[in-house]
Amino acid sequence: MPAKPTKKMKKTKNKISLRSLTENNRVVFGFSLLLAFVLWCVVSVYASPEVERTITGVPVNIDMTDSTPERLGLMPFGETEFYVDVVVRGPKYQVSEVMFTANDLRVSANLNYVDSAGQKELGLRYEILDSSSDVQVVSISRETISIYFDTLKESTFTLEPDVIFPDGVDPVADGYMLDTPILSASTVTVSGPTTEVNKIRRVVARVENEASLTATTTSPAQIYMLTDTGASPNYCTCSADDVAVTMLVKKIVTLPVSVDFQYQPLDYIDQPLPMTISPETVTVALNADVADSTLSLSAGTIDFSEISNTNNTFTFHTSEIEGAKFLDDSLKTITVHIDASEMSSQEFDVELSSITSVNLPAGLEVQYPASSSYRVTVIGPQESLEAISASDIYAEADYTGQELSPGTHTVEISFFVRTQNDCWCYGTDDISVEISGEAISTTQSTQVNQAE
Repeated sequence: MPAKPTKKMKKTKNKISLRSLTENNRVVFGFSLLLAFVLWCVVSVYASPEVERTITGVPVNIDMTDSTPERLGLMPFGETEFYVDVVVRGPKYQVSEVMFTANDLRVSANLNYVDSAGQKELGLRYEILDSSSDVQVVSISRETISIYFDTLKESTFTLEPDVIFPDGVDPVADGYMLDTPILSASTVTVSGPTTEVNKIRRVVARVENEASLTATTTSPAQIYMLTDTGASPNYCTCSADDVAVTMLVKKIVTLPVSVDFQYQPLDYIDQPLPMTISPETVTVALNADVADSTLSLSAGTIDFSEISNTNNTFTFHTSEIEGAKFLDDSLKTITVHIDASEMSSQEFDVELSSITSVNLPAGLEVQYPASSSYRVTVIGPQESLEAISASDIYAEADYTGQELSPGTHTVEISFFVRTQNDCWCYGTDDISVEISGEAISTTQSTQVNQAE
């Protein structure tokens, strides 16, 4: 079958004319809105009425750079951050919250007339940062600010303890006493205005207690700087921010007085030489944790090399007895009498080729003099002295607590009897020695050095 002829489609073209747009209500409405918005913008910009607005929290700039007080060495103290509220006027669109903020303003303190130390009233100046703006400042919430100016000074003060208890509360219980408190820092540095620092007379570390103390207590303290009137200076700071006060609580006890001995011969440990101590007993305050276990108070130590075969007197100062607080302020000394008059004495010429070194730091060596002769006095019962010969005597040099370095040193040597437990050597001798080497640790050792 022959193919059917196809129909040719007639193409049509839609044409939009101005007439058709004006006849379309929707188009006309949209165009009207657009035109109204444009007209509103034009009127707002060129015909907007002036309005006022308050800008809150505008910071006051205090610029010390190359200012009069800076050149005079003055600086501000105390409060230096100030804020003001500023009322501005201008076209409504320019003073809106979007267009104008605190960053568009600058309020500054006038430092030109600060020429001496003291509290100064500074006038405030203001300006709009954008010079092309039509905004003007109407008023600010304050015309001046007050700042203290002075030169900076630092001074060191001795820190004093100040322990406080409420009225009617005893510091400690009966039978106890509160000794001088101990501070974790002895001095503090105070910095601040020169005028104020010069007013300070005392700096105290204060601890306020609510009840009586029954044991030694350590508490944090508050630091107070005080003037002559007891007031606190202005604008001053203290270097110590963590000070503790130890309040020493001691128990009051009455104890017999004793004495310790160094290099005591064995026979006199259980049967000591005749001895009297004055006073025999004392009333003191001891640390509460050791008072009950303390049986006697030792006045000090006596070296047996200081005891001759006569009546010997030794004096100890109470102020040098550690750990004890004497309640009788008039008691200044304790006297110990040792009677060795029943003993005999005999001198020996001792040739020593070796000396024992005691507590010589490791790494050091000592060169003693070659064989030397010493005259040594030995004290003891006569029959014991008769059994001693010069060879029974030896010597020691004790280096405990000495700071030693290579070179020549003078040391003290003590003498001892090997064979008799009821005899001792009276007196000591000084000799010159050569120290060599280098201490390798703080460990103390005993070395025997032979003189060549």
